[in-house]
Amino acid sequence: NSRLVELASYSSWYPQFFDFGYPLQIEMEVSLPQGWVAICSGKKLEDVVRGGRAVTRWFSPRDVDIVIAAAPNYRKKSVRLGDLAIEIYDTQLPEAFIESEGRQIAAVMKLFTDLLGETTVPAGTVKHVYSPKRKGQGRAGIARPGLIVTSEGRTLEALAADAKFSLFQDIAHEIAHFWWNFGAAQGDWINEAFAEYFSALAVEKVISKEQFAGVLNNYRKAVGELPPEAPSLATVPADGSWFVVRYYKGSLMLDFLRRALGDERFFGAARDFFQIYREQAIGTADFRNFWEPKLGDRKAALDAWLDSGGGLPSSERVAR
Repeated sequence: NSRLVELASYSSWYPQFFDFGYPLQIEMEVSLPQGWVAICSGKKLEDVVRGGRAVTRWFSPRDVDIVIAAAPNYRKKSVRLGDLAIEIYDTQLPEAFIESEGRQIAAVMKLFTDLLGETTVPAGTVKHVYSPKRKGQGRAGIARPGLIVTSEGRTLEALAADAKFSLFQDIAHEIAHFWWNFGAAQGDWINEAFAEYFSALAVEKVISKEQFAGVLNNYRKAVGELPPEAPSLATVPADGSWFVVRYYKGSLMLDFLRRALGDERFFGAARDFFQIYREQAIGTADFRNFWEPKLGDRKAALDAWLDSGGGLPSSERVAR
């Protein structure tokens, strides 16, 4: 495609010589035809024209991928939130949609920062790239340190069908991964459960409690329809299968923790969990060891959430 370059682990453009999910340090130089704009995860160190080509250098100290998105016709919308810069790149989306999204990203970043502390966004810049392609990865795309990549084609199709279409919760999920990204291997469900629940939390705090309740009801419906052979959170594979277990059942387990502990203790513990493990690569055992002591005599309920296969734990079904 002469209008687009998009390369990353999910497009298998390089031999995957590392275990995905474990942090690595990346330094790379991208050379493109003059006039092209490259956006990568990490911090931009240099942006020059050399030998008639556009050359950029990038550095990411703790990354899980090598991502390059580039096109000759990107437009950039910039928004500031204190010391944080928000950059949105697109080629043909409506201006009102982009402006609204800039405000939404700023609101979500403030919410998560207030709750969890500063994230390690490289160079203090959040970049959202609407890649000019018809399809794409996931609902809102993919998130890497400081970078979200979304299909512009899918977004345009959705706007054509519904002028009020919004990616709010989906983008909030990807933003949450700027914090929740240290679950590794089978423990990747930790990343997805926290990112999904915090995206629902963004709905509650930025939009309305009623919509938040609706989101949780949808999770409960989907989890309730899981077959008996669905794996538990403690055993669910990190290969992209069993989405409902990793995202929705994990979110409902976190909502159980919130109800059991109360907001003040839950969000304080979530902040501690992030701050303690943010530089590590953890799994289910680490999650269990951190959260069980918070529950006291209710820790058996957490074990039920983690270890039961199928849908909702029996105690949760009875409670509701």
